[in-house]
Order: sequence, then structure tokens, then C-alpha cells
Amino acid sequence: EVPSGMTRKEHVVKVVYEELTSLMGKEKAVIELKPKRVLLVGLYGSGKTSTAAKLARFYQKKGLKPFLVCCDTVRPAAFEQLQQLAKKIDVPFYGEKGEKDPSVVVRNALAHAHGDVIIVDSSGRNALDNELIKEIKDINNILMANERILVIPSDIGQAAKEQATAFHNALGISDVIVTKLDSTAKGGGALTACNLTGAKVKFIAVGETPEDFQQYDPEKFVARLIGFA
Repeated sequence: EVPSGMTRKEHVVKVVYEELTSLMGKEKAVIELKPKRVLLVGLYGSGKTSTAAKLARFYQKKGLKPFLVCCDTVRPAAFEQLQQLAKKIDVPFYGEKGEKDPSVVVRNALAHAHGDVIIVDSSGRNALDNELIKEIKDINNILMANERILVIPSDIGQAAKEQATAFHNALGISDVIVTKLDSTAKGGGALTACNLTGAKVKFIAVGETPEDFQQYDPEKFVARLIGFA
């Protein structure tokens, strides 16, 4: 039944908008502006390292003092990349170039940390294997993270559900950040899949710079998706 005062087209668009919003998360996640420890996890190519800097910049603009830690001891350029990004946004950084054990790095980092929000960038792999599970669990046992955030790219589509479920079972994911929404990928599949796992999408990355980072708002995102904004 078309409600009075609406055309059939307007009614269909309204229903589609409401259902998409429901699928992609009904409301914005709550961002707590207080001291915390954050662990970023994800597979190769997800954009964890650049996301770490973007997240630091977000909290920096909110008046908190972030502290970046490189615990990616596998990818050769990870140390230099996060170090350069930290310098670019004027945020203190800790890492140990050449150290192979991320548990050693995070333990020493906590001894040197001076800031409100400690953000740890962990290693990735091509798949969530037993080695990676053990590594992120060991890091978290030392860090005792308040937030364990899964970073996934927008072009992963419905495969996000499997990945989010696997990481959640291994670590207890508290939130999700979807990256690379500046590309041709709309991100709908990834956002929907995350919502179906119960993991709330907290932020989206929409570009390359530390400023290209937004709190995820389902209503605004769907409005853009269907051409309302």
C-alpha cells in the first residue's frame, strides 16, 4: 500500500533506503574520547598501517594524545611507513627495527608510551593462520587492548563476513574499520557482511591522507549510495 501523499516511486525509494540502512547498521557506533589501548588487526592489503595513522589523527583532532606502535615485524617496510606517517601528523612513535618478536616490541613500547590513546599496528598474512592467531593473541595478552579493531578493505565484498567471523572467534573483535572507500568499490558488501556478524563498523577510510577518515554513519552512507547526497 502506498501511503497517502506519496507517489509509488517515493514510497519504493523510502522502503529501499530504510532496509539498506537496517542492513548496514542502524546507528553510528559510540566513540569514547578517553584513554584507551587499541589493537589493529587484519590481513595483507587491508591498509592497517595507514589506518593506524588516520585513527591517531582522528583522536588528535579530538584533543587526545595518541601514541603509535609498530608491531608489524613481518612486512619489511612497515616500520618506515608508520614512522613517516607518525612524523607527518606529529604523533610519537615506537618500533624496533630488526626485532622479530612483536611481543618484545609491545612490551617495550608500553614502558615508553606517553599518550592517551595507544594504537598498535600488528602484522598481517595472506590468510588467518595459526601463526597469526598466536601472534595477535600474544600481543593482546600484553597490551590488554580496550578495542580490538579489524581493518578490512571495501573491495572484499561478502568475503568480509567470513573474515570478520574468523578474527572475532580468534580475538573477540570489538569494532571494524572499512578502508579504500575512495576506490570504485562501493563497500556495501563489506559493510553488510560486518553487520551480519554483529561487529559494528566504527570508521571508514575514504582516501590516502590521514585526514581522509570518517566516523561511519549508516544513514549518510546509504544516502550517498543511492544518490541522495
